[in-house]
Amino acid sequence: MASFTNQQQEAISTLDRNVSVSAGAGSGKTRVLVERFLKILGDRQATAQEILAITFTRKAAREMRERVQQGILDRLGAAEATDDKTYWQEQLRLADQAPITTIDSFCSQVLRENPVEAGLDPNFTVQEEYQIRAFREETASAFLQQGIQQQDPDLTALLEQYPADQLARILTALIDRLPEILALPGGLAAAYEASLGREEEYKIAAEAALDALLAARDQASPKNREKLEDLFGQRAAFHQWIAGGDGDAALAALKPVTAAGKVKDQVKEVRAALEQLAALSLDAQGADQARHWEKVLTCFRKALLDAAETREIYSFGYLSAKAVDLLEQRPNVLNRYKKRFKFLMVDEFQDTNEEQKKMVYLLSGGSSRSLQGRNLFVVGDAKQSIYRFRGADVSVFKQVRDAIEATGGRNIVMDDNFRSAPEIIRACNTLFDDLLGTDSNADVTAQPLHAHQPPSRKPVFAVLKKGECSPKECQQAEGRYVAQAIRQLGEEEHLPYGQMAILLPAIHLSRQYEEALTALGIKSQVSDGKGFYDRQEIVDWINLLTFLLNPRKDWALAGFLRSPFAGLSDRQLTDLLKPWPELSLWESLQQSLEEPYSTLAQKLEKLRQIAQFQSLPELLDRFQESFAVEPTLLVQRGGREKLANFRKLRALGVQAAMEEGSTARDFLDRLNLMRQLSARESAANQEADPDAVKIMTIHKSKGLEFPAVFLPDLSKKDPPDRLGIQFLPEEGFGVKVLDREGNDRETSVYARLKEEGSRLEKAEKHRQLYVAMTRAERFLYLVNVDESKEGKQKDSDPEKEKWGQALQRVFAPEGPNGDQMDWEELSVAEILADTEERQEGEADTFALDPAVYDRIQPVTVPRNLELSASALLEYDTCPRSFYYHYFRHMPGLDPETFGTGNHRISAIELGTYVHKVLERLQEVPEETALEEALEVLDHPDAEKQVFRREGKKLVERYCASPLYQELKDLPAQAERDFELPLFVFGDSQVVFQGSMDKLVTLEDGRLGIVDYKTGHPPADGEEKQGYTRQLAIYALAAEKLYPGKEVAWARLHFLQDCSSWELKDRKAEEKKLETLLENLLAWDREDQFPVRKEGCQWCPYRYFCTF
Repeated sequence: MASFTNQQQEAISTLDRNVSVSAGAGSGKTRVLVERFLKILGDRQATAQEILAITFTRKAAREMRERVQQGILDRLGAAEATDDKTYWQEQLRLADQAPITTIDSFCSQVLRENPVEAGLDPNFTVQEEYQIRAFREETASAFLQQGIQQQDPDLTALLEQYPADQLARILTALIDRLPEILALPGGLAAAYEASLGREEEYKIAAEAALDALLAARDQASPKNREKLEDLFGQRAAFHQWIAGGDGDAALAALKPVTAAGKVKDQVKEVRAALEQLAALSLDAQGADQARHWEKVLTCFRKALLDAAETREIYSFGYLSAKAVDLLEQRPNVLNRYKKRFKFLMVDEFQDTNEEQKKMVYLLSGGSSRSLQGRNLFVVGDAKQSIYRFRGADVSVFKQVRDAIEATGGRNIVMDDNFRSAPEIIRACNTLFDDLLGTDSNADVTAQPLHAHQPPSRKPVFAVLKKGECSPKECQQAEGRYVAQAIRQLGEEEHLPYGQMAILLPAIHLSRQYEEALTALGIKSQVSDGKGFYDRQEIVDWINLLTFLLNPRKDWALAGFLRSPFAGLSDRQLTDLLKPWPELSLWESLQQSLEEPYSTLAQKLEKLRQIAQFQSLPELLDRFQESFAVEPTLLVQRGGREKLANFRKLRALGVQAAMEEGSTARDFLDRLNLMRQLSARESAANQEADPDAVKIMTIHKSKGLEFPAVFLPDLSKKDPPDRLGIQFLPEEGFGVKVLDREGNDRETSVYARLKEEGSRLEKAEKHRQLYVAMTRAERFLYLVNVDESKEGKQKDSDPEKEKWGQALQRVFAPEGPNGDQMDWEELSVAEILADTEERQEGEADTFALDPAVYDRIQPVTVPRNLELSASALLEYDTCPRSFYYHYFRHMPGLDPETFGTGNHRISAIELGTYVHKVLERLQEVPEETALEEALEVLDHPDAEKQVFRREGKKLVERYCASPLYQELKDLPAQAERDFELPLFVFGDSQVVFQGSMDKLVTLEDGRLGIVDYKTGHPPADGEEKQGYTRQLAIYALAAEKLYPGKEVAWARLHFLQDCSSWELKDRKAEEKKLETLLENLLAWDREDQFPVRKEGCQWCPYRYFCTF
């Protein structure tokens, strides 16, 4: 038998008690699992069917089974005694059906074996992810509609805070957490009630902190001392504010005092105490809202479970909970499984959760609350817990290790690394000591690894300076740097490209690396978890199937005819349409007697007949035969991957037909739905190309290893929280509430949970980096785009520090760890300028015949249009400018400025500043708003003074006008964002996104819309069409955001002269808008957008336009 380390041997041989193994990356945990399984068999303490082995994935289960079978074969071959041979032959037979499985599969097995007790049909099926998503969205929408129709008071209360579309998204997003949410101790309002119960404590703390500050006022700077003396004069007012719980008033009075100098800490303490007090009024609203949520979520969960059971829509999460409940409620069922399994082994335990822990405890000792058995063996590495987004809870691993120790079991640490070069291990140890910490009582702690591989070279850390380059240019430079480094490494080390991997935070970032590698003649192979339905070979089939079921859809036929399967060029399509201008594309193809049109028509007609009258597998087979699918795909770049994807598509179709009786129409509907939902379906597991660089996500790479690993995109920003709800198990349910001005405000519970959630997310990000770096065997490259400006380098905020910033800090060349990395520092502009590009011959261009252009138009594939609400203003000014901006996406130059000399500012930026001031005016005094709004500007102080001076003029003029005075006391929301499909034309839609400056709730419950304009009003009071269109868009958006509420009026307030416009004849404006948008969806040529020369001198595209 091969040698083992002492820790490995102990993990394999300790069979008389519970054991946990903390297995560092590359420490051989899979080998230990298999050898322990074989040790149990060898000691004859259990048979292969009496050992339950639970793995994280089906692939891992399959590989473990194969290794166990091979181990049994080895022992069978070495056996000499007849009894031994007979025994191992029997174990080999049993191993084929041994319970080596995933937790999901095991839960399904328990339910199928006990259908009566579970109350389920034993032939139930687990639905596809896309089906579950569609079902959940549909159920949430139906639940809302029913509640609105029945005027449910709790739902009505929530709709005052959340627009209906957002509420539906929240309900859908919370489905998997509903059991935990509704199990919060004391209910959803408990955390708010606890906060409200500390009111007196907060008041005493605020009084004490204020007294301490005022007592220290003599130590303040002269300017601050003067402000504190004023504060001292208001001490009685402060007492009244605090006694009345009016923390906001007290904070406003404290605002002038600066937290600086010797009184810095005292000022901060007073501010924190007053903020706690101010939050109480928000928490009171939060408690009410939480009670509404509790009732709504309880009803929603019941509706969801009823609908799931009626329609037999089962997810793994549902089945897992059902299985745990079955074992808890039915002791006789549980006892059968306890007797069946003498040993329990669980892999990847760091990625389990509380419910799965209950299942393990039940199977081991019979109690879901505590570990009572002595046959449990768990393996994991807390540093590699990276599935929190799927419900994994890394703290569970620590809880189970503590429980194992309490039962007299062993907690073993395997810290020998047999994968990576010592230079890589040294850098990992240094970095993760810093990022993860060394507290042995924490859920996750750094454990130094010990390298066992020969030396290689130090990791390379490439820092690309952004300079003045755009984000897109930075992406291109990152891709080109990685591609060149891969080529150089291959040449220097004679390392095949197939042994190199690019690991990414998200797969949508892969395109820049694919393109850069292709430009150097290097093949790549992308492995991801979704995107299958957007692969071109799949889209070609969808186009064909769409046409076969509806020959009138010329765009679908055109898409297929342009595909490699038919191979027609645009010139051939044009020639095909010329003779019969009155016919559709399909009719033209049928009329033609020329080749290849005639043959194509015959093949397609045959496929049409099969699609109508025969089975889906027959249609797939006939297509494969008629259009030579395999050779056609194989000759393309990435042909093996394309062919594997088509074979997977065919398998999905055959499975749907055989198991569900799906027709071609059913299959097309399914494919379109999955594309619409961006269903998680990976590309086919084609045979690995030994000459192709592997590109995958960090999550996908877990459990794999590569001789060379490249880690770019180290400064990827995290997506913002768009849900508006914070939840942590056992902690609370955090909500936002509306203040008196109609603005969203965070309750103290929301703020606390948000902070804790951010901490947990940041910790998991560190663990993702650990997983990524420890995939490398010999060579490791880390690539970071440094966005800091020259001369403006700041210490990064530890709470917001990205991977790249952490690496630059820990391995700074001048620091103590600088010798552990080979630094490269390059500018993005330098990389882009020096990149070698492959020489390609220029293809012949083909200009469409104007005479047939109109006939080609119906063949275009439907497309969507995404516009800002103010975009059509630019169309009215000059359609050609609109084309450059929204169709060509060209950068514009803004000529209008304010200020003098070197300190001139853009009118657009001034507008942004004034909007921010007006937004803050709803909460703070004017001077404070003017100062706080400056914080969003990245400008020198001299330019900031221009912003303040010019902005103050506009703000003061506006605030004194009747326009502002009329609305200032009405409840309103500031900056109400939206992104909504407001117009649909057949298969196309127009999505508008924007932000309404002020959404006012009028006394009669209707809505009013105000949008500020800092630009010049049109001359002579002439109304501009684009402005009225913009107001019409806002009105449509507001009524879609707030179903059942009518927009009474929509107005523009021009701050230059305090004039106002109101939308008139809205229906007529909407009709004109609809006509224009329909044209814009059809137009795509520059000459369809005329030039209006009267505005050329102010045009942002005058540097490019030839007129």
